[in-house]
Amino acid sequence: MVGRVMRRLALVFVAACGGGGPPGGGPDGNSSGSDGPGGSDGPAARPDLDVTSLGVQGFALRYGDDLVLTAPMFTRQSAVAVSLGLSLDPDTAATDAGLAGVDLANLRAVVSGHAHYDHFIDVAHVLDLAPQAIAYTNLSGRNILAALAPDRPTGCTNTPATPLARSRVIALDDALASHVDYTNCPEQRPPGAPLEGSWLEVPGSHVRIMAMCSMHPAQIGPIHFGEGSVDEEQCELPGSANGWLEGQTLALLIDWLDDAGKPALRVFYQDAPTNAPIGLVPPALLADRRVDVALLCVGSYANVENEPTAIIENLSPRFALSGHWEDFFIARDQPPQPIPLLDVNTFIERAEAALPGPPDAPLLVDGIESTQRHVLVQPGAQIVVPVR
Repeated sequence: MVGRVMRRLALVFVAACGGGGPPGGGPDGNSSGSDGPGGSDGPAARPDLDVTSLGVQGFALRYGDDLVLTAPMFTRQSAVAVSLGLSLDPDTAATDAGLAGVDLANLRAVVSGHAHYDHFIDVAHVLDLAPQAIAYTNLSGRNILAALAPDRPTGCTNTPATPLARSRVIALDDALASHVDYTNCPEQRPPGAPLEGSWLEVPGSHVRIMAMCSMHPAQIGPIHFGEGSVDEEQCELPGSANGWLEGQTLALLIDWLDDAGKPALRVFYQDAPTNAPIGLVPPALLADRRVDVALLCVGSYANVENEPTAIIENLSPRFALSGHWEDFFIARDQPPQPIPLLDVNTFIERAEAALPGPPDAPLLVDGIESTQRHVLVQPGAQIVVPVR
């Protein structure tokens, strides 16, 4: 009985990294109204980064003409249904509604650092809505979405309603084509993979991506929901939340490049808190540009050491935006509430202490200037980050 109760309590913390208009205020989704890199009126002013919070750990990141999504979650199921392992299918109507204001014609990449359902269940439909976009994930994510490949794994008898080409799902931790830096956690490096990471350019864009080895903590006590990996290509998508196993957890650096191929903007994406040095970025990778924005995960931060202080001190970002704090077992049309028992206030205090002083230029949060360098992001928020 105790074990069953603990497992159900763990579901409260599976959020542990575990609507509105288009990103930006202008008609094209670019709030700055400036030319992008390489404008025709002499040296172009850098555009701002337009951020739309999609809820949980989903963010729409628009810089110039290139849009990147961190994997959004629109599908909902109650904690009781998840704990019982009841059937769960992607809610495509909810995804359509959640992305209705996003300019998917410019979507280049959807990124996710692990394959838990709260990060990955809606990715296939996002790719269906944006046929030019590519998903960047881990091997578990790739093996799960192989269920939709036109050339199905041997033995599969069903036919996917909406096929998804294999070339549109990239496993960053594939040892034969690794783009993961294992410097801070060499014990995680699979045989054949190099120790140092490498940049992967996103086709048809000014964007490049590199992953860092990371980790996912247990959600409560020793209970770890969705632990493990999907090691074989699947014939069907998982039928319940507990079938979306996390795999190798990754953190990501995302760069938008100027016309000279130099980073004009750098974003760090974290979808699970970590014990340092795991999940941190080696200093050498930050030598050419500091991180402009760190996207941090609040859920389960108390289950690791010194978060978010450690990651903020490692990155020294200009700004930090924190998500994945809200309870996603409730309906999306309900007012957001924190994950039960999650001490959000202490997270905010630590983040603000680690990012002292005024910003070099103010953020705009829903059109209002912010004097803080850290923001706990509300679902649906529109944020404009000045780029210097």
